[in-house]
Amino acid sequence: MLNSGMRSASVMLIALAAPLAPAIAQEPSTDLTAKRDRDALTFDDAVRRALAAAPQAAVASARVEALSARRTAASLKPAPSVEVMAENFGPPIGDVYDQFQITGTYSQRIERGGKRAARVALADREIDLVEAEYLVQRLDLIATVQRQFVRVQAAEAAIGLARRRLGIAQELQREVARRVASARDPIFAGTRAETGVAEADVDLELAIHERDAALARLVSLWGGSPEGLTVSTTGFLNLAPRQGPFQPSPGDLAIYEARGARADAATDLERANAARDPTFSAGPRVFGNGDVGLIAGVSYPLGGRRLAEARILEAQAERRRVDADLAVQRFNLSREIELAAEKAEEARHEAEAIQEQVMPKAEQTLREVRFGYNRGFFSFADVVAAQTTLANAAERTVEAARRYHEALVELDRLTGRYANLAGEAL
Repeated sequence: MLNSGMRSASVMLIALAAPLAPAIAQEPSTDLTAKRDRDALTFDDAVRRALAAAPQAAVASARVEALSARRTAASLKPAPSVEVMAENFGPPIGDVYDQFQITGTYSQRIERGGKRAARVALADREIDLVEAEYLVQRLDLIATVQRQFVRVQAAEAAIGLARRRLGIAQELQREVARRVASARDPIFAGTRAETGVAEADVDLELAIHERDAALARLVSLWGGSPEGLTVSTTGFLNLAPRQGPFQPSPGDLAIYEARGARADAATDLERANAARDPTFSAGPRVFGNGDVGLIAGVSYPLGGRRLAEARILEAQAERRRVDADLAVQRFNLSREIELAAEKAEEARHEAEAIQEQVMPKAEQTLREVRFGYNRGFFSFADVVAAQTTLANAAERTVEAARRYHEALVELDRLTGRYANLAGEAL
Protein backbone atom coordinates (compact mmCIF):
# COMPACT_ATOMS: atom_id res chain seq x y z
CA MET A 1 0.00 0.00 0.00
CA LEU A 2 1.19 3.54 -0.81
CA ASN A 3 1.30 6.01 2.01
CA SER A 4 -0.75 9.21 1.60
CA GLY A 5 2.20 11.47 0.77
CA MET A 6 3.58 9.16 -1.90
CA ARG A 7 0.11 8.57 -3.39
CA SER A 8 -0.39 12.34 -3.54
CA ALA A 9 2.90 12.80 -5.38
CA SER A 10 2.13 10.14 -7.97
CA VAL A 11 -1.42 11.35 -8.58
CA MET A 12 -0.30 14.98 -8.78
CA LEU A 13 2.31 14.20 -11.44
CA ILE A 14 -0.18 12.32 -13.57
CA ALA A 15 -2.93 14.89 -13.13
CA LEU A 16 -0.73 17.87 -13.94
CA ALA A 17 0.97 16.32 -16.92
CA ALA A 18 -2.21 15.11 -18.62
CA PRO A 19 -3.99 18.40 -19.46
CA LEU A 20 -0.83 20.13 -20.67
CA ALA A 21 0.69 17.17 -22.50
CA PRO A 22 -1.95 15.10 -24.30
CA ALA A 23 0.78 13.22 -26.14
CA ILE A 24 2.07 11.70 -22.91
CA ALA A 25 1.16 8.05 -22.52
CA GLN A 26 -1.48 7.79 -19.84
CA GLU A 27 -0.91 5.71 -16.76
CA PRO A 28 -2.78 2.39 -16.72
CA SER A 29 -6.03 2.32 -14.85
CA THR A 30 -6.25 1.07 -11.32
CA ASP A 31 -7.85 -2.19 -12.48
CA LEU A 32 -5.13 -2.79 -15.07
CA THR A 33 -2.42 -1.99 -12.56
CA ALA A 34 -3.93 -4.38 -10.04
CA LYS A 35 -4.16 -7.12 -12.67
CA ARG A 36 -0.58 -6.49 -13.74
CA ASP A 37 0.59 -6.81 -10.14
CA ARG A 38 -1.40 -10.02 -9.72
CA ASP A 39 0.25 -11.53 -12.78
CA ALA A 40 3.71 -10.17 -11.93
CA LEU A 41 6.49 -12.07 -10.24
CA THR A 42 6.40 -11.61 -6.48
CA PHE A 43 9.38 -11.62 -4.19
CA ASP A 44 8.39 -14.90 -2.54
CA ASP A 45 8.03 -16.57 -5.94
CA ALA A 46 11.46 -15.32 -7.00
CA VAL A 47 13.00 -16.62 -3.78
CA ARG A 48 11.44 -20.06 -4.13
CA ARG A 49 12.59 -20.34 -7.74
CA ALA A 50 16.13 -19.34 -6.83
CA LEU A 51 16.27 -21.73 -3.88
CA ALA A 52 14.93 -24.60 -5.98
CA ALA A 53 17.59 -24.04 -8.65
CA ALA A 54 20.51 -23.36 -6.28
CA PRO A 55 23.39 -25.84 -6.77
CA GLN A 56 24.24 -25.57 -3.07
CA ALA A 57 21.38 -27.98 -2.35
CA ALA A 58 23.20 -30.84 -4.08
CA VAL A 59 26.40 -30.08 -2.19
CA ALA A 60 24.65 -30.00 1.17
CA SER A 61 22.75 -33.18 0.36
CA ALA A 62 25.96 -35.00 -0.56
CA ARG A 63 27.64 -33.84 2.65
CA VAL A 64 24.71 -35.03 4.75
CA GLU A 65 24.71 -38.40 2.97
CA ALA A 66 28.43 -38.81 3.63
CA LEU A 67 28.01 -37.92 7.29
CA SER A 68 25.02 -40.25 7.60
CA ALA A 69 27.18 -43.06 6.29
CA ARG A 70 29.85 -42.08 8.82
CA ARG A 71 27.22 -42.17 11.55
CA THR A 72 26.20 -45.69 10.52
CA ALA A 73 29.82 -46.79 10.69
CA ALA A 74 30.23 -45.09 14.07
CA SER A 75 27.30 -47.06 15.50
CA LEU A 76 28.92 -50.43 14.77
CA LYS A 77 30.77 -52.32 17.46
CA PRO A 78 34.41 -53.41 16.93
CA ALA A 79 34.76 -56.29 14.52
CA PRO A 80 36.02 -59.58 15.99
CA SER A 81 39.13 -61.28 14.70
CA VAL A 82 40.15 -64.92 14.13
CA GLU A 83 43.76 -66.06 14.37
CA VAL A 84 45.27 -69.44 13.42
CA MET A 85 48.82 -70.27 14.51
CA ALA A 86 50.99 -73.37 13.84
CA GLU A 87 53.91 -74.21 16.13
CA ASN A 88 56.73 -76.78 16.20
CA PHE A 89 56.36 -77.93 12.62
CA GLY A 90 59.21 -78.98 10.34
CA PRO A 91 61.16 -82.10 9.34
CA PRO A 92 60.62 -85.13 11.60
CA ILE A 93 63.82 -84.84 13.61
CA GLY A 94 63.76 -86.43 17.02
CA ASP A 95 60.60 -85.78 18.95
CA VAL A 96 60.05 -82.17 17.76
CA TYR A 97 57.47 -83.28 15.22
CA ASP A 98 55.50 -84.95 18.00
CA GLN A 99 55.13 -81.49 19.63
CA PHE A 100 53.40 -79.98 16.53
CA GLN A 101 50.48 -77.70 17.53
CA ILE A 102 47.77 -75.72 15.75
CA THR A 103 45.95 -73.01 17.70
CA GLY A 104 42.85 -71.14 16.61
CA THR A 105 41.59 -68.12 18.58
CA TYR A 106 38.55 -65.91 18.34
CA SER A 107 39.13 -62.40 19.75
CA GLN A 108 36.66 -59.61 20.55
CA ARG A 109 37.45 -56.15 21.87
CA ILE A 110 34.90 -54.85 24.39
CA GLU A 111 34.37 -51.09 24.24
CA ARG A 112 34.01 -49.30 27.56
CA GLY A 113 33.15 -45.73 28.50
CA GLY A 114 30.33 -45.24 25.97
CA LYS A 115 32.59 -44.92 22.94
CA ARG A 116 29.95 -46.03 20.45
CA ALA A 117 27.33 -43.55 21.70
CA ALA A 118 29.93 -40.78 21.73
CA ARG A 119 30.91 -41.49 18.12
CA VAL A 120 27.27 -41.43 17.04
CA ALA A 121 26.66 -38.16 18.89
CA LEU A 122 29.67 -36.55 17.20
CA ALA A 123 28.39 -37.66 13.78
CA ASP A 124 24.97 -36.19 14.60
CA ARG A 125 26.55 -32.88 15.57
CA GLU A 126 28.47 -32.85 12.28
CA ILE A 127 25.18 -33.25 10.41
CA ASP A 128 23.62 -30.45 12.46
CA LEU A 129 26.54 -28.17 11.53
CA VAL A 130 26.15 -28.91 7.81
CA GLU A 131 22.44 -28.14 7.98
CA ALA A 132 23.11 -24.87 9.84
CA GLU A 133 25.69 -23.83 7.24
CA TYR A 134 23.27 -24.68 4.44
CA LEU A 135 20.56 -22.55 6.05
CA VAL A 136 22.95 -19.58 6.11
CA GLN A 137 23.77 -20.18 2.44
CA ARG A 138 20.05 -20.04 1.66
CA LEU A 139 19.72 -16.80 3.63
CA ASP A 140 22.59 -15.32 1.61
CA LEU A 141 20.86 -16.37 -1.61
CA ILE A 142 17.60 -14.81 -0.44
CA ALA A 143 19.45 -11.55 0.24
CA THR A 144 20.86 -11.67 -3.30
CA VAL A 145 17.38 -12.22 -4.73
CA GLN A 146 15.98 -9.41 -2.59
CA ARG A 147 18.71 -7.04 -3.72
CA GLN A 148 18.13 -7.79 -7.40
CA PHE A 149 14.37 -7.55 -6.90
CA VAL A 150 14.73 -4.06 -5.42
CA ARG A 151 16.88 -2.99 -8.36
CA VAL A 152 14.22 -4.13 -10.80
CA GLN A 153 11.55 -2.25 -8.86
CA ALA A 154 13.67 0.90 -8.76
CA ALA A 155 14.32 0.60 -12.49
CA GLU A 156 10.58 0.26 -13.15
CA ALA A 157 9.96 3.45 -11.16
CA ALA A 158 12.76 5.21 -13.06
CA ILE A 159 11.10 4.27 -16.36
CA GLY A 160 7.89 5.96 -15.27
CA LEU A 161 9.74 9.14 -14.35
CA ALA A 162 11.70 9.06 -17.63
CA ARG A 163 8.48 8.77 -19.61
CA ARG A 164 7.00 11.78 -17.80
CA ARG A 165 10.13 13.80 -18.48
CA LEU A 166 10.02 12.83 -22.15
CA GLY A 167 6.39 13.90 -22.40
CA ILE A 168 7.18 17.28 -20.84
CA ALA A 169 10.12 17.77 -23.23
CA GLN A 170 7.99 16.89 -26.26
CA GLU A 171 5.22 19.27 -25.25
CA LEU A 172 7.79 22.01 -24.69
CA GLN A 173 9.27 21.35 -28.13
CA ARG A 174 5.86 21.74 -29.79
CA GLU A 175 5.18 24.98 -27.93
CA VAL A 176 8.63 26.38 -28.76
CA ALA A 177 8.13 25.40 -32.42
CA ARG A 178 4.93 27.45 -32.52
CA ARG A 179 6.71 30.41 -30.89
CA VAL A 180 9.60 30.16 -33.34
CA ALA A 181 7.18 29.96 -36.27
CA SER A 182 5.47 33.13 -35.04
CA ALA A 183 8.84 34.83 -34.45
CA ARG A 184 8.18 35.08 -30.71
CA ASP A 185 11.27 33.01 -29.87
CA PRO A 186 14.66 32.79 -31.62
CA ILE A 187 15.59 29.80 -33.76
CA PHE A 188 18.12 28.45 -31.26
CA ALA A 189 15.26 28.00 -28.80
CA GLY A 190 13.82 25.34 -31.09
CA THR A 191 17.19 23.60 -31.28
CA ARG A 192 17.47 23.67 -27.51
CA ALA A 193 14.01 22.12 -27.20
CA GLU A 194 14.94 19.38 -29.67
CA THR A 195 18.07 18.67 -27.63
CA GLY A 196 15.93 18.37 -24.52
CA VAL A 197 13.70 15.82 -26.25
CA ALA A 198 16.73 13.83 -27.42
CA GLU A 199 18.18 13.81 -23.92
CA ALA A 200 14.89 12.72 -22.40
CA ASP A 201 14.53 10.00 -25.04
CA VAL A 202 18.03 8.70 -24.29
CA ASP A 203 17.26 8.75 -20.56
CA LEU A 204 14.15 6.67 -21.19
CA GLU A 205 16.09 4.23 -23.35
CA LEU A 206 18.75 3.88 -20.66
CA ALA A 207 16.12 3.40 -17.99
CA ILE A 208 14.48 0.62 -20.00
CA HIS A 209 17.87 -0.97 -20.61
CA GLU A 210 18.67 -0.82 -16.90
CA ARG A 211 15.34 -2.45 -16.08
CA ASP A 212 15.91 -5.20 -18.64
CA ALA A 213 19.45 -5.80 -17.36
CA ALA A 214 18.29 -5.89 -13.74
CA LEU A 215 15.51 -8.31 -14.66
CA ALA A 216 17.96 -10.52 -16.55
CA ARG A 217 20.26 -10.60 -13.51
CA LEU A 218 17.31 -11.54 -11.33
CA VAL A 219 16.07 -14.45 -13.45
CA SER A 220 19.65 -15.69 -13.94
CA LEU A 221 19.53 -16.77 -10.31
CA TRP A 222 17.31 -19.66 -11.35
CA GLY A 223 18.24 -19.90 -15.02
CA GLY A 224 14.98 -18.37 -16.24
CA SER A 225 14.14 -16.08 -19.11
CA PRO A 226 13.08 -12.45 -18.66
CA GLU A 227 10.91 -12.62 -21.76
CA GLY A 228 7.39 -11.50 -20.88
CA LEU A 229 8.20 -11.38 -17.18
CA THR A 230 7.20 -8.43 -15.00
CA VAL A 231 7.99 -7.72 -11.38
CA SER A 232 5.46 -6.53 -8.85
CA THR A 233 6.17 -3.00 -7.63
CA THR A 234 3.62 -3.20 -4.84
CA GLY A 235 5.11 -1.92 -1.61
CA PHE A 236 8.14 -0.27 -3.20
CA LEU A 237 6.98 3.19 -2.12
CA ASN A 238 5.86 1.97 1.28
CA LEU A 239 8.53 3.44 3.53
CA ALA A 240 7.02 2.64 6.89
CA PRO A 241 9.62 2.65 9.68
CA ARG A 242 10.84 -0.69 10.96
CA GLN A 243 10.20 -1.21 14.64
CA GLY A 244 13.04 -2.53 16.79
CA PRO A 245 14.71 -3.81 18.76
CA PHE A 246 16.51 -5.94 16.19
CA GLN A 247 18.20 -9.18 17.12
CA PRO A 248 21.00 -10.97 15.23
CA SER A 249 19.93 -13.69 12.84
CA PRO A 250 19.35 -17.00 14.64
CA GLY A 251 20.61 -18.74 11.51
CA ASP A 252 24.06 -17.14 11.72
CA LEU A 253 24.30 -17.82 15.44
CA ALA A 254 23.14 -21.40 14.91
CA ILE A 255 26.39 -22.16 13.09
CA TYR A 256 28.41 -21.27 16.18
CA GLU A 257 25.98 -23.13 18.40
CA ALA A 258 26.37 -26.18 16.18
CA ARG A 259 30.15 -25.83 16.30
CA GLY A 260 29.97 -25.60 20.08
CA ALA A 261 27.81 -28.73 20.24
CA ARG A 262 30.28 -30.51 17.98
CA ALA A 263 33.14 -29.46 20.28
CA ASP A 264 31.21 -30.82 23.28
CA ALA A 265 30.61 -34.08 21.43
CA ALA A 266 34.31 -34.28 20.57
CA THR A 267 35.17 -33.75 24.23
CA ASP A 268 32.80 -36.53 25.26
CA LEU A 269 34.36 -38.82 22.68
CA GLU A 270 37.87 -38.12 23.96
CA ARG A 271 36.73 -38.87 27.50
CA ALA A 272 35.19 -42.12 26.28
CA ASN A 273 38.37 -43.00 24.41
CA ALA A 274 40.31 -42.54 27.64
CA ALA A 275 38.67 -45.71 28.97
CA ARG A 276 40.88 -48.69 28.04
CA ASP A 277 39.18 -51.58 26.30
CA PRO A 278 39.98 -55.22 27.12
CA THR A 279 40.17 -57.85 24.41
CA PHE A 280 39.00 -61.39 25.18
CA SER A 281 40.10 -64.38 23.14
CA ALA A 282 39.45 -68.10 23.21
CA GLY A 283 39.84 -71.14 20.95
CA PRO A 284 41.05 -74.73 20.52
CA ARG A 285 44.62 -76.04 20.39
CA VAL A 286 45.31 -79.26 18.45
CA PHE A 287 48.49 -81.20 19.26
CA GLY A 288 50.44 -83.37 16.88
CA ASN A 289 49.54 -86.54 18.76
CA GLY A 290 45.85 -85.83 18.24
CA ASP A 291 45.08 -84.33 21.62
CA VAL A 292 42.88 -81.23 21.74
CA GLY A 293 42.83 -78.48 24.37
CA LEU A 294 41.19 -75.11 24.92
CA ILE A 295 42.90 -71.78 25.51
CA ALA A 296 41.48 -68.46 26.72
CA GLY A 297 43.02 -65.09 27.41
CA VAL A 298 42.51 -61.41 27.91
CA SER A 299 44.66 -58.46 26.90
CA TYR A 300 44.51 -55.00 28.44
CA PRO A 301 46.30 -51.94 27.03
CA LEU A 302 48.69 -50.07 29.29
CA GLY A 303 49.65 -46.41 29.31
CA GLY A 304 48.09 -43.71 27.13
CA ARG A 305 46.69 -41.75 30.06
CA ARG A 306 48.67 -38.59 29.39
CA LEU A 307 47.79 -38.69 25.69
CA ALA A 308 44.09 -39.03 26.51
CA GLU A 309 44.25 -36.09 28.92
CA ALA A 310 45.98 -33.94 26.30
CA ARG A 311 43.30 -34.72 23.73
CA ILE A 312 40.55 -33.87 26.22
CA LEU A 313 42.21 -30.53 26.94
CA GLU A 314 42.46 -29.87 23.21
CA ALA A 315 38.75 -30.53 22.72
CA GLN A 316 37.87 -28.29 25.66
CA ALA A 317 40.05 -25.49 24.25
CA GLU A 318 38.20 -25.81 20.94
CA ARG A 319 34.92 -25.31 22.80
CA ARG A 320 36.25 -22.12 24.42
CA ARG A 321 37.41 -20.87 21.03
CA VAL A 322 33.93 -21.40 19.58
CA ASP A 323 32.39 -19.51 22.51
CA ALA A 324 34.77 -16.61 21.89
CA ASP A 325 33.94 -16.61 18.17
CA LEU A 326 30.24 -16.57 19.03
CA ALA A 327 30.69 -13.53 21.27
CA VAL A 328 32.61 -11.73 18.51
CA GLN A 329 29.93 -12.62 15.97
CA ARG A 330 27.16 -11.32 18.23
CA PHE A 331 29.04 -8.06 18.68
CA ASN A 332 29.72 -7.61 14.96
CA LEU A 333 26.15 -8.45 13.99
CA SER A 334 24.78 -5.98 16.52
CA ARG A 335 26.97 -3.21 15.14
CA GLU A 336 26.08 -4.03 11.53
CA ILE A 337 22.37 -4.17 12.41
CA GLU A 338 22.54 -0.72 13.99
CA LEU A 339 24.27 0.68 10.90
CA ALA A 340 21.75 -0.89 8.50
CA ALA A 341 18.84 0.39 10.57
CA GLU A 342 20.35 3.89 10.55
CA LYS A 343 20.75 3.77 6.76
CA ALA A 344 17.15 2.70 6.31
CA GLU A 345 15.86 5.38 8.66
CA GLU A 346 18.00 8.04 6.97
CA ALA A 347 16.61 7.17 3.53
CA ARG A 348 13.06 7.01 4.90
CA HIS A 349 13.49 10.38 6.58
CA GLU A 350 14.77 11.92 3.34
CA ALA A 351 11.77 10.65 1.39
CA GLU A 352 9.43 11.88 4.12
CA ALA A 353 11.09 15.31 4.17
CA ILE A 354 10.72 15.64 0.41
CA GLN A 355 7.05 14.70 0.62
CA GLU A 356 6.29 17.06 3.48
CA GLN A 357 8.54 20.02 2.64
CA VAL A 358 9.64 19.98 -0.99
CA MET A 359 6.64 18.57 -2.82
CA PRO A 360 4.01 20.85 -1.23
CA LYS A 361 6.06 23.89 -2.27
CA ALA A 362 6.61 22.46 -5.73
CA GLU A 363 2.87 21.85 -6.07
CA GLN A 364 2.13 25.39 -4.86
CA THR A 365 4.64 26.81 -7.34
CA LEU A 366 3.03 24.89 -10.17
CA ARG A 367 -0.43 26.12 -9.21
CA GLU A 368 0.77 29.73 -9.12
CA VAL A 369 2.64 29.45 -12.42
CA ARG A 370 -0.38 27.89 -14.11
CA PHE A 371 -2.57 30.63 -12.70
CA GLY A 372 -0.23 33.27 -14.13
CA TYR A 373 0.18 31.40 -17.40
CA ASN A 374 -3.57 31.38 -17.96
CA ARG A 375 -3.50 35.17 -17.62
CA GLY A 376 -0.49 35.72 -19.85
CA PHE A 377 2.06 36.53 -17.15
CA PHE A 378 4.23 33.42 -17.65
CA SER A 379 5.45 31.41 -20.59
CA PHE A 380 4.73 27.77 -21.14
CA ALA A 381 8.39 27.09 -20.37
CA ASP A 382 7.73 28.38 -16.86
CA VAL A 383 4.91 25.86 -16.48
CA VAL A 384 7.13 23.04 -17.74
CA ALA A 385 9.91 24.14 -15.40
CA ALA A 386 7.50 23.98 -12.47
CA GLN A 387 6.37 20.54 -13.60
CA THR A 388 10.01 19.47 -13.89
CA THR A 389 10.66 20.62 -10.34
CA LEU A 390 7.80 18.49 -9.11
CA ALA A 391 9.03 15.53 -11.18
CA ASN A 392 12.52 15.97 -9.74
CA ALA A 393 11.08 15.82 -6.24
CA ALA A 394 9.32 12.59 -7.13
CA GLU A 395 12.58 11.26 -8.61
CA ARG A 396 14.42 12.03 -5.39
CA THR A 397 11.70 10.20 -3.51
CA VAL A 398 12.12 7.12 -5.70
CA GLU A 399 15.89 7.26 -5.22
CA ALA A 400 15.43 7.48 -1.46
CA ALA A 401 13.03 4.54 -1.65
CA ARG A 402 15.68 2.52 -3.50
CA ARG A 403 18.31 3.24 -0.85
CA TYR A 404 15.75 2.50 1.86
CA HIS A 405 14.97 -0.94 0.43
CA GLU A 406 18.65 -1.71 -0.17
CA ALA A 407 19.32 -0.91 3.49
CA LEU A 408 16.43 -3.20 4.40
CA VAL A 409 18.04 -5.99 2.38
CA GLU A 410 21.06 -5.80 4.65
CA LEU A 411 18.91 -5.43 7.76
CA ASP A 412 16.70 -8.38 6.82
CA ARG A 413 19.76 -10.54 6.18
CA LEU A 414 21.41 -9.62 9.47
CA THR A 415 18.25 -10.26 11.47
CA GLY A 416 17.24 -13.41 9.57
CA ARG A 417 13.83 -12.06 8.64
CA TYR A 418 13.30 -14.69 5.95
CA ALA A 419 14.57 -17.65 7.99
CA ASN A 420 11.18 -19.37 7.63
CA LEU A 421 11.33 -18.99 3.87
CA ALA A 422 14.89 -20.28 3.85
CA GLY A 423 13.87 -23.25 5.97
CA GLU A 424 11.24 -24.45 3.51
CA ALA A 425 11.91 -27.91 2.03
CA LEU A 426 15.25 -28.31 3.79
